[in-house]
Amino acid sequence: MQRILTFLAVLTLLFPATLPSYGSVGRLGATRMVLEGSFDAPLGYQLFCLTNPRHCRGGGASEVNYTDRLGEMLQRVNSTINGVIRPRNEAKDVWSIGVSQGDCEEYALAKRAELVRLGLPASAVRIAMAKTRSGQGHAVVVVRTNAGDLVLDNLRAQVSNWDETDLRWVAMASSNGRAWQHIL
Repeated sequence: MQRILTFLAVLTLLFPATLPSYGSVGRLGATRMVLEGSFDAPLGYQLFCLTNPRHCRGGGASEVNYTDRLGEMLQRVNSTINGVIRPRNEAKDVWSIGVSQGDCEEYALAKRAELVRLGLPASAVRIAMAKTRSGQGHAVVVVRTNAGDLVLDNLRAQVSNWDETDLRWVAMASSNGRAWQHIL
């Protein structure tokens, strides 16, 4: 028995991502996105913010400390919202909140609103734009933590580190919620 415990301890030290605890997200200590310059926020987001300014504000810390409890919260919110909103492609780029069906923007807005409602600082919970493998524009939520930038995506069941996705990153809202920056 002692040999097995020693073996598992060595494996955990050498390969921590292979033995995740409940609520863990990929490998911790991931790099952070590098943001630079300014970027014009998507028009749909700008229009949404005109009629829903409280959902576009920043506030509080620009990053949070990662804990297993936070990981569990992020996973729960990602799974719940992914299950509640039914996918629907929209002809127009209209961003809406509080809907039962929609595209990636509706998922992202709902997840951000729920995380802020649960107590995360708005400045740490950001909307980001990327391109999928097929080149389609895609919106996700990024939570900035001391252990890396974590992505909540309606196309993925699991929360993941930003650099473990197959997305090509474009831009992200800054900590104030309104201004956007390029992702390098």
